[in-house]
This record gives sequence, C-alpha cells and structure tokens, in this order.
Amino acid sequence: MNRLILIGNGFDLAHGMKTSYRDFILDYLKNVFKQARQNGAYEDALLKVEFNNQNSEWANPGLNFDDWSISNFVKYIDGPSHQMQDVFRRSVTIYRYEFIFVSKSKLIKILLTKCDEYNWVDIENEYYIILCQFSSDNKLDKISELNEQFEYLQKLLQDYLRKIEKKFVDEDCDSFFKSYLVDKLTEIANLPEEQIRVVGKDTSKLKPEKILILNFNYTITISDYLDSIKKIIPETKVINIHGKIDDEENPIIFGYGDEEETNYATLEKYDECLRFIKTYRYSRTHNYQNFIDFVNSNTFEVYVVGHSCGLSDKTLLSEVFNNRNCFKVKLLTYNKKGDSIIKIESTDYIEKTYQIGRVFKEKSEMRRKLIPFSTSDLLIIRKVPL
Repeated sequence: MNRLILIGNGFDLAHGMKTSYRDFILDYLKNVFKQARQNGAYEDALLKVEFNNQNSEWANPGLNFDDWSISNFVKYIDGPSHQMQDVFRRSVTIYRYEFIFVSKSKLIKILLTKCDEYNWVDIENEYYIILCQFSSDNKLDKISELNEQFEYLQKLLQDYLRKIEKKFVDEDCDSFFKSYLVDKLTEIANLPEEQIRVVGKDTSKLKPEKILILNFNYTITISDYLDSIKKIIPETKVINIHGKIDDEENPIIFGYGDEEETNYATLEKYDECLRFIKTYRYSRTHNYQNFIDFVNSNTFEVYVVGHSCGLSDKTLLSEVFNNRNCFKVKLLTYNKKGDSIIKIESTDYIEKTYQIGRVFKEKSEMRRKLIPFSTSDLLIIRKVPL
C-alpha cells in the first residue's frame, strides 16, 4: 500500500511561519502606510493612500505601523474627502483622519473587511465569488480589471512569501519534534487485520511501499524532512502541485478549483473568466498527471497535514477521496485551544470532517474511509528560537 500526504498551509503555520492570507494582507498594509507617510502618498492597482500632513501640528509623529492590527487600517477605508479635512482637523478625532485611504478594488475592500470581522480570509474564494457576480452581469470590463488586480495580489504574495521563507531557512526545527513528525508520516499502514496477522512481527512489511508528498504550499518547508523520510521509505517523492516561489518551470498556481460549484457553468462563456481557474493552470506542467498516475497505480491511504480541504481545491481533492484506490484517510489535527488535556473539541478535527464531507460524493464512503479521531494524531512542531 502507498501513502499520499497532503501538505497545506497549516503545516507552515505550525512551524511559526506567518503564511496566512491575513498575515500577508497585514504586512502589505503596513508597507503601504509607511510609504504613504514617507512620500506623502502611495498608489497601486488596489488602493490609494494619502498622508494628509497639511501642518506639522496636526501630524502625529508617534505612529508605529508595526504595532497596528487590521482594524487600525480598516477604519480609514473610504474615509472623509479632502474637502472635509478642515472639519476633522478641529475635532478630537484628528489623528483618525491623518490618512485618506481609498480602495480601488472591490476585492481588496472585501478582503480587508473580512480580515477585520472574522480574523481570517480566503482570497481565492472571495475572488471566485466576485468573478461569478461579474460574469452573471456580463461585465467583461470588470472581469478583466478584477483579473489584473488578482494577478497583482499574486505578485505581492510571492514577494511576501519569499521574505518569510528566507527567514525560515535561517532557523532550525527542534530535533525532537522533527523526529516525531517523521515517525508519524512513515508509521505502519492502516491495513486490514487479516493482512497484519499474515505479516506477524515483521513490522517493516507494514510500512507504506511508496510515499507521495503533495505540497499545496508555495514554500518548500517540507524539504527539511525529506532526507529523513527517505531513509525510512526510500521511494518518497514530492510534488509541489501549486508551484514554487521564483520557479519559472513550476510557477505558482493561485486561483479557484471547484468545477462542480453551481455558478461555474456561467464562467465558461468568457475566456477571461477561466484565466485563474486551477484546472487550466495544472496543464502547464506534468505535476497533475504525475499525481494522477500515483493514485491510480495502487491502493493508498491519505494523511492530511495542515490542509483545510476547502472548496478552492475541491476538484483535485475529489480525485483523491473518491478514487477507488483510496483505502483510508487520516487527519493530523492541531490543538487549536492549547488545552493541556486534549479532546476532540480542542482540535480542528470536526471542522475538517465537514470540509472533507463536501468533497466525498458518497457519505457512506467517507464513513468507511475516515479514521476516527485520536490524540496520537496531533500535528506538533516547534521552532528553535533565534
């Protein structure tokens, strides 16, 4: 039996890397406001910020954007106009309107608002929702504009992750937790009882024959574990299914991937609507075909490590969970509440089963394949402090 390991952003987050979309957007806003303060104004494809420094008494020299949260920035969105500044200069809320923040994009405004309200956001999903709205209204010019803004966001994200990854490379994983994770990913297969009895005490025969690590991240964090995994399971490979930072032969794939979604059919009338649909991006490399060859070659079990199994990857995940060769699915969960005594409610196990349930075509198959919750299946990683 083989093993397919799905690596998602939760894996990077468990290493202490600030790779969430919320972290990215917050860093972007900090840089925007710093440049606006330094140069008097900042403008790009998504927004425009002006530093309203009409007199030195009004300017607040004590602002430290590095300490700001999303909420500090969001309150400026589409604030008072230039004509209203004289009124606000005389008010007690003078510093609140030190900046004029105009959103030029429906996408960025929604992303900022949801980051503030829910403390997280799914950029790809929000993009898809707006894309469907514009397509239904036949607003081709708006679709083209949205795609240009989405592509600009992709560039910003790549710049941000490059910086985050460089910092991570300079750190070391705690050797104990690294060993724990390697052991977990290479543990004996979840085989039928009769097969285990045949093998007897020779547990080496219960190990997976081959491992394919399907990395959905743009980073290469998993590469730190690869040599150790190969020592146990020599036939181990990694496919960076969504590409890598600064790799022209495997460029990053940033978009949406649920072809069964109700509104998807409305997108196919315009080529521009398909520009960032993942299906068409996968065909630019051999990665997807190599992944399909693996899951069709032999029975396999799935280990979900830090992947939300959300709808933006539903088409690909359907090839995994609904494949006739898929034998079992194990979820490596994390202790989201930080409880000393771990219970199922302390982890993200239940939420992940909801997401996976949306992918399975037959819920009876999900019940058969999904391995029940166990406290031994926690995703535990620590970083050695700098």
